[in-house]
Amino acid sequence: MSDFNATLVENLAYIFIFLGIIIAALIGFVISLETRLSQMKKRYRQIMMTDDDSSNVQQILIKHGEKITAVIDSEEKLTAELNRIKDLMTHSINRVAVVRFNAFHDDTAELSYCIALLDAENSGVIISSLNGRDFSRSYVKPIVKGDSTPYKLTKEEEQALRDASVAK
Repeated sequence: MSDFNATLVENLAYIFIFLGIIIAALIGFVISLETRLSQMKKRYRQIMMTDDDSSNVQQILIKHGEKITAVIDSEEKLTAELNRIKDLMTHSINRVAVVRFNAFHDDTAELSYCIALLDAENSGVIISSLNGRDFSRSYVKPIVKGDSTPYKLTKEEEQALRDASVAK
């Protein structure tokens, strides 16, 4: 026993160093566990966040599921409305061009004009107004997919149709 005590006293410094290392490792382990526990508590609070103080996980998951369903329904309604608006825009006048010209080569100062009013499929109308000194005449020609069959277009009307067709 005295040999053991003597060995113990001789190696006391090494034993304290060894125990210090073990204590430091245990303190690091406890700090690591405390950090992970804190993160888990934070995530738990985020999951459990509801309008009321309900602590039943099943009720909370049901409420979250209902909210997700409501968001999906809302997204579907918005998508349907967006598609309706896109369809409406396809068939509305969104391409316009105006060409002014002098129809009678006199002093009327380019009072005549033609206006092309087209949708996204290049369908619509061309409105022409021929203005002279003493009279004015207006014409409307239908346009279907960029063509005015059976009506022949004047060069000014063709120019308006080209200008409106490339407008975006």
